[in-house]
Amino acid sequence: MKDGPAHLEANGDETEFELERLSISRRLLSWRTILPLVVVIVVFALVAQHLGLEFNPKGIASALAQANIWVFLAGFIVYYSSFPLRVLRWKLMLQNVGYRKEQGVHLPGFLPLSKILYLSWFANLIVPAKLGDIYRAYLLRQESKAPATRSFGTVLAERILDLVTLLLLFISAVLISLHGQLPSQLELALHICLVLLVCLIAGLVLLRGYHGKIRLLIPPRFRDYYIHFQEGALGSFKRLHLLVPLTLTIWSMEALRFMFVALATRMLGGDPIHIFTAALFISLGEALLTTVPLTSGGVGFVESGMLAMILLFIPHTAAAQNGAAATIVLDRMISLVSTLIFGGILFFFTMFSKKSLKAQTARGKELILKEKRESAGAPNKQ
Repeated sequence: MKDGPAHLEANGDETEFELERLSISRRLLSWRTILPLVVVIVVFALVAQHLGLEFNPKGIASALAQANIWVFLAGFIVYYSSFPLRVLRWKLMLQNVGYRKEQGVHLPGFLPLSKILYLSWFANLIVPAKLGDIYRAYLLRQESKAPATRSFGTVLAERILDLVTLLLLFISAVLISLHGQLPSQLELALHICLVLLVCLIAGLVLLRGYHGKIRLLIPPRFRDYYIHFQEGALGSFKRLHLLVPLTLTIWSMEALRFMFVALATRMLGGDPIHIFTAALFISLGEALLTTVPLTSGGVGFVESGMLAMILLFIPHTAAAQNGAAATIVLDRMISLVSTLIFGGILFFFTMFSKKSLKAQTARGKELILKEKRESAGAPNKQ
């Protein structure tokens, strides 16, 4: 290693997390973004036609018009109330890996961290492959000069914590809401989820127990990156007595969001426990589907999965199917459309501010150089 972490911060991180590679505008119009979306929509239309699903635009519009706007707004408020908790959790993870003033790292305040987190969500919605997670580490580096590889390790640790919690809550919700009467397809999906959960836990155990041997297998030129990444990923899992309750609260609020939306369209009925567990099952299933980097924001793919889950709880009539479609539209207006609108405004405002600051800095440098040249040339004129 040349200069260790310092060398990584000065050169490696800046190269690896170059903003040009994370260009949102380029990737948004790329065929890699558009083609999967078209394929998913076509497949969904063919499957819906094959299953005999009836969607009437007038029926969907009628269901939307009859929705309770105040209950829908309650879901909107619950959704955005979870973001401060997400920021607090990420800040705890960053502190866990040593991002403290005593270690020479000055983390941004709560509002700048909130902006970084929200911009990463915006990026994840418009570009596939979860590039927003890398973008979050890059933005944090711009704000605090913290090593981006270690920051990305905290983001990965956050994803792992979310996935493990999601799977445990999802399986519990399925067993309660469907009373053990599981279709074969859903049973297969649960088995796959359990296998993924076991693989994740086993991978973490191996990474922690054999980190020294694994480090030796990494080529020397990439070893610094791996060390920072490992420190960020594994070092984040401290103070679990705070992280776990925060994570459970976050995902409970996700379930409440969908429950309010479903109540607004009167899609779900029954006793409160049945309504909440059904909402928990559908909302967590939706969250799991968004982890599959098939299309930008999971558009087409997520809605198809949501419809399949909703059909387990409603009668297969045209009116009920139109109500289910209206519920999906309202739910995605909160989780997708609102994030695209607010995130887009924040993104372009941030980019404009940065360009303005760069222009002012460049102009200031030009003035300083001009003054130096004039002062250096003054004695010669005398």
